[in-house]
Amino acid sequence: MKYDFIAIGLSILTLQSCTDNLILHTDHEAIIIGNACRGTSTESSSAFTFGSQVLLNASGCLQANNIILTYTDGQWEAEKTLNWNGNEDSTQITVLHPVYPNLAYTKEDLYRNGTLEDVLYVRKKYPAESPINLNFKHLFSRLSLRLNGELQDKFQRIEITYPFVVSKIDPIANITFDSQTPHTDFIAQTSPSGNYSFIIPPTENMSISIKIQAADKTYTTQLEPRIFASNKEYTYNIKVSEKPAEKIPGITTAEEWIAFSKLINSNTPTSYKGKTLENFGETINGVTTYYLLNDIDFTGVDCTDLEQIGQTRTDYYFSDTFDGQGHTLYHIPILTEYGGSGVFGAISKTGIVRNLYVESSNISIASNSGSGSQGIGILAGRNRGKIQNCSVKDCKITSEATKSNQFAPTGGIAGASTGEITNCYSENISIQCSNKPINANPAGGIVGSNEGGMIINCYSTNNTIKNKESYNGGICGKASGTAHIDNCYVYNIDVIATKGLLAGWAENSHFSHNCYYSISNIPLIGKNTANQLSGNILYTSSFEDSNGTPVYQLLNQWIDHTAPTLYPEMTFTQWKDGGAKYPATYVTEIP
Repeated sequence: MKYDFIAIGLSILTLQSCTDNLILHTDHEAIIIGNACRGTSTESSSAFTFGSQVLLNASGCLQANNIILTYTDGQWEAEKTLNWNGNEDSTQITVLHPVYPNLAYTKEDLYRNGTLEDVLYVRKKYPAESPINLNFKHLFSRLSLRLNGELQDKFQRIEITYPFVVSKIDPIANITFDSQTPHTDFIAQTSPSGNYSFIIPPTENMSISIKIQAADKTYTTQLEPRIFASNKEYTYNIKVSEKPAEKIPGITTAEEWIAFSKLINSNTPTSYKGKTLENFGETINGVTTYYLLNDIDFTGVDCTDLEQIGQTRTDYYFSDTFDGQGHTLYHIPILTEYGGSGVFGAISKTGIVRNLYVESSNISIASNSGSGSQGIGILAGRNRGKIQNCSVKDCKITSEATKSNQFAPTGGIAGASTGEITNCYSENISIQCSNKPINANPAGGIVGSNEGGMIINCYSTNNTIKNKESYNGGICGKASGTAHIDNCYVYNIDVIATKGLLAGWAENSHFSHNCYYSISNIPLIGKNTANQLSGNILYTSSFEDSNGTPVYQLLNQWIDHTAPTLYPEMTFTQWKDGGAKYPATYVTEIP
């Protein structure tokens, strides 16, 4: 994911764009067998209620011309009998929702409330007399603008203008555009989350104008022309900086990362090779935030200076905010000397690390290494603050240590945590200790030791944890001190020794809200002492619970219905179907 820097008035508008499949509103199944039509619906469906209607058109072995199906008592009822025609071997089905009174999908219908309506559709070919599954998608695109800082604080109105409108949709869901008529859409009500979403036409080359009215000034800009695809969401994170575009603060190279690391891990240097911390971040309302402006691959880079003093060898705690902005660090050297070991050695109670991904990076603990007692993790050795919307993937932690202090609590995300870890995942992480430590140190797919901290709305998948004679868990090695693990799932975990799908050892902790697991021959908790264990669900190989509800929908139900009461100040990323690979993945990796 890349950031674009676009001038907005006299300031800078920072846009981050990413695309993901939208969550489908429904998964209704209409079945046409023989000469009769009947229908069923899933319990999780939310788009259709009693009396809802869809418009069916079909050609081939099933002929239907603007036939209305009405949802009644859990069934779809057709206004006339539908018959198969034995002369054809397949049928082409198109279904549209909503149904307009004149059965026409024209500009007057589609913009009847002043904004483009969200239209659901199905367009698919089926063999003759086979069940017809109506898996609806969004015909249009969604543009989401997330306002940060003063833009959100002083928000009054946001407008978007695109250069043409949808003039009509034909019976087989083809779209016709009116290129002579621009359209302006607006939102004038403040969103508490800072997210403002618009339905827009799907096109191959469209530029969109944005106008934001704040309390003190008006900002305008033009998005670069780009493809907007059907059934996709495009999210832009927007903030204002008074700096010229060419001087936007942030880290762009491996050398700049080394300088950043040097400066945040020492109380002495104020500059390093001509760089100061002001080059990498900005302070607004007393909060200092540092930015990663693009992906960085450390392959072939001279990291001698990073190895000599890096963040992985000091006891300094990072106390500001770091925003990776959806970018990835590849092959970054991570050392294990003196204190917390990780991309960030230690994060303080006021520290926040968010929107950062780490891939293909390894930690190797030699037999003569010094102490790593604070914790060893890919992202952070020890976390007392907040880690949000981060991931580690295809990374390894290996040890030949023979002393207990050489192999500390170890985790894919963080070694030890007393803080919050939310909307994060670890994938294909290997933690291996070839020798037996004198005192067992816990290891987990996300956290080694969760000491009263929170791990919420996260997942651990395809991870191998083989720490001899220790406590090993899919989520955490050890949980203690009223730790909370909520709305997480574990998939395809390989663990040894005292092992558990959620934790190798847990005491006085809470695993009580929506934790999902797939391996029934491994206990949830290896060593279980006075924990709260309820609401944890075994899912099937098709990633559904015993009632047939997909895991991703269950995770979203917790976010929508339970989280606002338990964690009203926290924001959680929604989930989507993970396909055949995973039970669920995030709708967007930056909320």
